[in-house]
Amino acid sequence: MTASDLRSPVSASGPRTSAPAFGRLVRAEFRRLAARRFTRVIIALGLIGYLLAIALIWREHHRTTAADIAQATAQRDQLIVQFTAEAEQCRKNVPAEQADQACGVPTAENFPIDQFLRTQPFRPDEIPDYALAIGVATAMVGFLLAATFIGAEWSTKNLVAWLFWEPRRLRVMAAKLVALLASVLLIAALAQVVWFGVAKALIHYRGLPVSTLGPQAAHFWSHVVNVQLRAAPLVLITALIAFSLASLMRNSAAALGVAFVYFAVVENLIRALNPEWQPYLFTTNVGAWISEKGITVYGKSVFNAEQGYVMPREIHISNLHGGVTLLVFAGIATAAALTSFARRDIS
Repeated sequence: MTASDLRSPVSASGPRTSAPAFGRLVRAEFRRLAARRFTRVIIALGLIGYLLAIALIWREHHRTTAADIAQATAQRDQLIVQFTAEAEQCRKNVPAEQADQACGVPTAENFPIDQFLRTQPFRPDEIPDYALAIGVATAMVGFLLAATFIGAEWSTKNLVAWLFWEPRRLRVMAAKLVALLASVLLIAALAQVVWFGVAKALIHYRGLPVSTLGPQAAHFWSHVVNVQLRAAPLVLITALIAFSLASLMRNSAAALGVAFVYFAVVENLIRALNPEWQPYLFTTNVGAWISEKGITVYGKSVFNAEQGYVMPREIHISNLHGGVTLLVFAGIATAAALTSFARRDIS
């Protein structure tokens, strides 16, 4: 079947018929995506893993009680007594002028009490880190859903059947992309909303108050929301790239294999050969996009006149640089997939 065969929708009886509306195409794609067994399995597994992770975090943290502090203090004091005895023994074996340097006497300030608590309270500054982890996890789920979604269409030849119903190829692909991207973005947004509520509960029942952060406390929750707003859209980039790779190769496994080779081999090889290219690598820009104020990587070693010795050159990658580069990655992959689909014969 070539593009010239699909220019005009024609019914089986011969007369021309109107093509389905775009909204109808999108609704059909939503139903097809939701009906796929793999979609249900991966979402169920992701939900189970998410709930288990929350349960473990909840179990591992507890608010500090007076009994906890008393136990930790007794353990710390016992350790100080032991170290003090060892220090006294040390002083007997070294010259007096070296005793203070070689045999320091430990004090309570050297051993913070929280190091001896059996269960640590949940710290507010952990919340943004977990939000980023959730963003990366949902991006991986989005990659799998996207690759298998279009890959299954090719392997089962359903895509050919679609073109008899709607021969305008780009409308078909646009409907699939709208349904896919809306679905994965909804999953990522729900995951972040749930974490925001869970984080509030952890702080209330198992953690330290936000006020312990000092000056950062005033804008803490808005900072958390900003982190979530950067982490959640990452799923759109990974879904676009996975969809495009699987569409170009007409196979889900091939797309997953290419992604594995790129992340496990190609990027590490590039970093080893020329670290100056790091600002253009995918994973580097993911880190720059989701991290507050970007990240700093290190290029080739150069002579630093201020320090007086050779050291790696610092390369700062901002949030904007990371976001734009990720969009370029996704844009190139999507344009290649759509162009190929619009021009290639389909059999």
